[in-house]
Amino acid sequence: MRLGAALFNGDHTRLGEEIAQLEAAGLDFIHHDVFDGHFVSDLGFSPRTIAALRPLTKLPFEVHLGAQEPLRFVPALAEAGTDLLLVHAESLTMLYEGLFVIREHGMRAGLALTMGTALATIEPVIGMTDAVLLLARVTGEGTRGAVYDPRVLHRVRALRGMIDAAGAMVDLQVAGSVKREHLPELAAAGVNAVAFGAGIYKVPDMAAEVAAMRALVGGGPGT
Repeated sequence: MRLGAALFNGDHTRLGEEIAQLEAAGLDFIHHDVFDGHFVSDLGFSPRTIAALRPLTKLPFEVHLGAQEPLRFVPALAEAGTDLLLVHAESLTMLYEGLFVIREHGMRAGLALTMGTALATIEPVIGMTDAVLLLARVTGEGTRGAVYDPRVLHRVRALRGMIDAAGAMVDLQVAGSVKREHLPELAAAGVNAVAFGAGIYKVPDMAAEVAAMRALVGGGPGT
C-alpha cells in the first residue's frame, strides 16, 4: 500500500518545510487538493502554488481536483508537474473524453467519487482509468461530516470486484479522515493507496507513525 499526505492540511506558512518533513517521514506521494469554491465550499491550492513546490521533491504529485468545469484546469496542472490527476466523476459530463484530455496532457488519469455517487457511473471507463479515489467523508475541508465513514469499505470491495472483473490495473485509493487503525480493513478490502489528512500532521513523530502504518499493512514502496 502506498501512503501519502494531503499538503493542504499542513502549515501554509511553511509549505516547503512541510514537503521536506513528509519526504523524510517516508511517505510515497504528495496529495494536492485543488478546489474552486463552487464544486466544494473551500478553496484549494492553485496550479501556480503546485508549480512552485514541484522542484522541492521527487515524490509524485497527485492532484485531487474538485471543481466545476474541471478540464479548464488540465493544461495548467500538467505544466505545474502533476503526475496523477484525479477529477471528480460528478463534474464531468463525458467521462471518456475527460480521461482522454488528461492523458493527452501527459498525466495519469484518475477519477474521484463522493460517498453518494454510484460506482456504476464509472464502470464503462474503468479499463482506461489509472486510479480511482473513493472519499470516506464529506468532500472538502471543514468539520461538517469530517469523520471517516466505515461504509466506504463496502464501496471498496465492490469497486475492487469491478476492477478485477474488467482485468484492469487501477490504483484504488481512499481519503477522508483515515487513521492508522483503519488501514488493515482497507488493505484487506483492496485499497492500494491512502492519502492522509490533518491526522498525519498531529502525531508527535511522523516518521514513527508512518513506520507503524507500514507494519500494519506489510510494508510498502517507502520501506
